[in-house]
Amino acid sequence: MSRYISPVLYILLMLVGCIAFISIAGVRVGLFEPITGFSMLRKSVFASLVLSLLAAVSLGVCRKEKNIACQRFFFLVLIVSLVYSLMWIGFYLQRANLPNINDITTDTHNPPAFLNVNFVRQSQENDLRYNSEWAPIQHKFYPEVKPVFSSKDKAAVFRAVEQLVEQRDWDVLAEYPGAGIIEATARTPIFGFRDDVVIRVIQVDVDEVRVDMRSCSRVGLGDFGVNAERIVSFMDDLSVNLSKTGVPNVYTGR
Repeated sequence: MSRYISPVLYILLMLVGCIAFISIAGVRVGLFEPITGFSMLRKSVFASLVLSLLAAVSLGVCRKEKNIACQRFFFLVLIVSLVYSLMWIGFYLQRANLPNINDITTDTHNPPAFLNVNFVRQSQENDLRYNSEWAPIQHKFYPEVKPVFSSKDKAAVFRAVEQLVEQRDWDVLAEYPGAGIIEATARTPIFGFRDDVVIRVIQVDVDEVRVDMRSCSRVGLGDFGVNAERIVSFMDDLSVNLSKTGVPNVYTGR
């Protein structure tokens, strides 16, 4: 019986692998939208779990046979499919307790406003109006999201922001140096989901400049913490860059 089951499991394993590859590669080369790729990957995880079950059953059914090669193959299929499934399930469970919010900002009272992003978003994508009801939720789950304050010149801070945006290879939509505003679009590493970013540099005192940032997902109810991670990472790097040229005069939050 092993010789009949082995080709079936092999074909199923290849199909799962192809679906997983296409779900990511198809998005990266522009064949379909990220949400489609994410849906395909989710189905590949379910298929992989079914494959694991079939491989385990095959091991049990063929345990009396002395075909060691087939038994090793069944065991290999079981391990590969389980590892693949558990990897993505673990990723989901790790972030499953995060809230269903997709718009994060360092200033929940007066968040930086999107200007040009309104012209590139489609009607079915998320609204750019900030939901004030999300502010307490953000403070609870992402307390590390804070603005950066600096005593450096506003123009110097804005240049540091520009350089950091360029280093991250975000698509810049608009720059207003006089107003201290940069709008850009970032993409998530795996599926390339588009998240829009606006950074605001303002003079709050004679010798103090404040940098605020807002990151908002185009699709999806929740963002699995990606927007908060993006802001925290950017602000941390900005603080380091501003501190390199002299005595540290940068601090985060109040």
